Amino acid sequence: MNIFTRFSLRSLFGNRARTIVSIIGIALSCALVCAVLTSVVSMSNMLYERTAADEGSWQVEAANVPADAHRALEGDGRVAARLDVAELGAIQMGDDNAADYGSYLFAKTWPVNPEGERLVTGPEITAGRAPEAPGEIALPHYLEGVELAPCGLSVQGADDASAIELGSTVTAELGERTLRYLEDDSGLTAAGTSLRGTYFADDTVEETFDADLGQVSGTVVGFYRSYGFSSTRALQGNSVYVYPSGNEVEGALADASDATCVYSILTTHDPQDALSIADELSADIDPQEGGVATHTSLLRWQGVTGSSEVWNTLYMIAGVLAVVIAVAGVSLVYNSFAISVAERTRQFGLLASLGASERQLRRTVLTEALLLSAVGIPIGLVLGLVGCLAVFQLTGSGLAAMFDVDAYGIQVSVTVSPAVLGISAGVALATVLVSAWIPALRASRVSAVDAIRQTRDIHLTRRARRALARAGKSTADGGTVRLRGLSARLFGIPGFIAHRNLTRATSKGRVTVAALAVSVALLIISGVIGSVMDYASGTAIDAADGTDLQVRIDATTAEGSTGTIVREDGKVDNVALADALARLYDAADGLEGTTRAGYHASYVADTIVPASMVSDGSDHFFGTLLADGSWSGPIYVDFIDTASWETYVDGLGLSREEFCDPARPQAIALNEYTLNEGGTYGYYSPLSGTGTVETVSFAPLEGMYVGGVVSDTNGQPSVWYNAPDGSERFVPLDEGITARKEIIVGALADTAPTGISTRSGTLHILLPVSAMAANETLGFADAQMNFDAGGSAETAANAQDALELVATDFPELDCTYTNYADTKMQNRMMSDTVQTFIYCFTVICGLIAVANVFNTLTNSLILRRREFAVLKSIGMGESAFRRMIAYECASYALRGFAIGLALAAIAAAFLTQAMTYSFTTFTLEPPIAEAAAAAGIVLAVIVVSATYALRRTHAANVVEALRDDAI
Repeated sequence: MNIFTRFSLRSLFGNRARTIVSIIGIALSCALVCAVLTSVVSMSNMLYERTAADEGSWQVEAANVPADAHRALEGDGRVAARLDVAELGAIQMGDDNAADYGSYLFAKTWPVNPEGERLVTGPEITAGRAPEAPGEIALPHYLEGVELAPCGLSVQGADDASAIELGSTVTAELGERTLRYLEDDSGLTAAGTSLRGTYFADDTVEETFDADLGQVSGTVVGFYRSYGFSSTRALQGNSVYVYPSGNEVEGALADASDATCVYSILTTHDPQDALSIADELSADIDPQEGGVATHTSLLRWQGVTGSSEVWNTLYMIAGVLAVVIAVAGVSLVYNSFAISVAERTRQFGLLASLGASERQLRRTVLTEALLLSAVGIPIGLVLGLVGCLAVFQLTGSGLAAMFDVDAYGIQVSVTVSPAVLGISAGVALATVLVSAWIPALRASRVSAVDAIRQTRDIHLTRRARRALARAGKSTADGGTVRLRGLSARLFGIPGFIAHRNLTRATSKGRVTVAALAVSVALLIISGVIGSVMDYASGTAIDAADGTDLQVRIDATTAEGSTGTIVREDGKVDNVALADALARLYDAADGLEGTTRAGYHASYVADTIVPASMVSDGSDHFFGTLLADGSWSGPIYVDFIDTASWETYVDGLGLSREEFCDPARPQAIALNEYTLNEGGTYGYYSPLSGTGTVETVSFAPLEGMYVGGVVSDTNGQPSVWYNAPDGSERFVPLDEGITARKEIIVGALADTAPTGISTRSGTLHILLPVSAMAANETLGFADAQMNFDAGGSAETAANAQDALELVATDFPELDCTYTNYADTKMQNRMMSDTVQTFIYCFTVICGLIAVANVFNTLTNSLILRRREFAVLKSIGMGESAFRRMIAYECASYALRGFAIGLALAAIAAAFLTQAMTYSFTTFTLEPPIAEAAAAAGIVLAVIVVSATYALRRTHAANVVEALRDDAI
């Protein structure tokens, strides 16, 4: 250990308070990086495992891969594992079976995963088991127990039974299905593999079939669900699966038939290679005959992503977080070292006078940085992992609901990644070294004369130099120096001295202001991030408040509805429907553990909204904005039960006389809805005010379909009709509309009654159920009845059982049930999980901010102990001394707060831009509460820091303070 290392250790031990705070700052910065990265890696790992368990771990699938490309894959070192599925030909089902079971089945080999891998998840077995040996076959579930008419699939069961059962022996005649496209003048033909599907219009495709590819036979050991989801093209469609004997792939690659093909499904050692392999295979495969797909839902969790709007938002938010963390860490550590160097200016000057080189002085400061890092970084890594583990334990149920891990046997756990620990430690170390480099340069450039005189950090501004020159001249002429300026007038001599200290523009003052600015920005940004994530989770997660059990009621499909609710002309009798709904609702009163939460009947109406009511957001509904500014399109008209309607009207502060009048009630328009537009979300308000809307019925036009009200070529509103051949016709409104019904909208509301969703993407107009009879022109959609079970899924399930018995007395109503309690609980847990992570991030950022302010301000005041001793030695009293310090702290606070607000505004602008990628209508409210909280916290820390520092400066007497060369 050389003399400079010992000097560094002595300096660190000499000021334990600063050293401890510096270690805490390094540890917190490292912990925050470690916790964020560990959380991301852990969640990504859970998402990867969940996706792999559900969809398989494959990364690339090549459908109809050529023989040369297949051989290249066998020798490709980038491929970690691969399985092949061979399609052996088509099986014709015959005309007598086609209507019920489709025209064709396709013979394929059962997917056999390589040992230790689960590249694909096989089809769901509904009866029996999957094939496990050659000669075993699995068939679609809809063929179980079926007796087929003679076709390409023959059956021999036990005792010569012809029904297909487990244990039956089946023989499939394989053949080549050829498609000839009639609309193509060249008479183009193509092989009919399963990739092309089986359903074509007779006037577009002509099919031929030749049973010339041999036979496959075996014992039926299982039935699989053919309509289930498959992430691969190989396992889609209706197939007869045979266990591979070992030569099917080679045969399909070698034969000349276009009706056979091979699907190669693979994973790579490096996920980044998946895209390059996919590109290479795409060049070898004719897109008309096959294709290449990548498992994007899996690759994104391995760091290979596409250009999704949501991911753009997440990456930009992550970038802002990374900058916030880096700036916080650098600020805290830099301030500590800057003050440390300024505090020991005389020491460095004396070392320089004794022959220490600039390199040795720089090394002294950097050695301190490394020593602090050696202690702080390991503590930070442990804190990060422990904090991450604690949050995961606290939010385990929410994470389980978010990732649906229970369904796939996945554990909610923290993934301790050596790479993450290394990156966290590296980032923390780099932060410390970068933060210490500028103070180290400053220390190396201290001259012995400046250090002894302690003038290096004092740089008078031009204005201050002119003021001193004028004061000196006045004194030389026999005059007296007058105290000028607002500070002197308000605070007297203490204010004047404080103002002079501030105008000297010392580096210590700049460091203090910078620390306060970063701390204010950090606190505000933490609150803004909380608001942003709360908005995102609230928009994307539907809480379905107030509804645990929902009954969806259809009167048009019930066996007993004809003659009771559905009239002979096929239209719904609204009076009869309203009566049946009321009676069912009354009969459902008193279900154990539940409370009735209202019911409503929903109708769909073609509507014309006048221009005076249309807002700028109208282009986001499903409909048409007309040339005259009015809007036309379908809307929902919802009729609410009387009790719920009155409660809703009262809650909005509206008049019952106007909105509950049985003869002519005014409607309420639900003027806010959430729209999901393929990965982006938005809140929209379609109406700008109240008024009267028209619901209309259209006249039929033979051979054409009505397309709604549009503006014709002259800009006039007309009814547009179109035909399958592409022809169209515009009819004047008076001819195209057969009936009109006015609805007076007397109020707009931003909140919906219980059971009505704002996520339908169109306008809702609400009326009491008593108005149903007067709205015969509307088209019935469905009715919903809601029950609150206190959030208990079990209670809701029991209520459903009881309600099903009650509903047997209402054959005219077709009821289906949805238990929302479990979904709501999962949504609440997911929302709570997001909030917990935000809270933890905010707390850690707050601790960093507090440590930053405390460390900077405390040490900057302690550093001035000799200056304070001089002031006291010339007679400054305690009260004057406090006013001077208060003035300086107020100046630091105001400047730091202003700069911090500006920094927070810049970060908020980036966060807003990030949110608009996915949430198109997001607007960030001014963070007034966050700014007020930041001001309060910083003010409290300033008071505590100044109190602590002043007590430290008062600990020694004036003589000892004046004699101190170093602290």
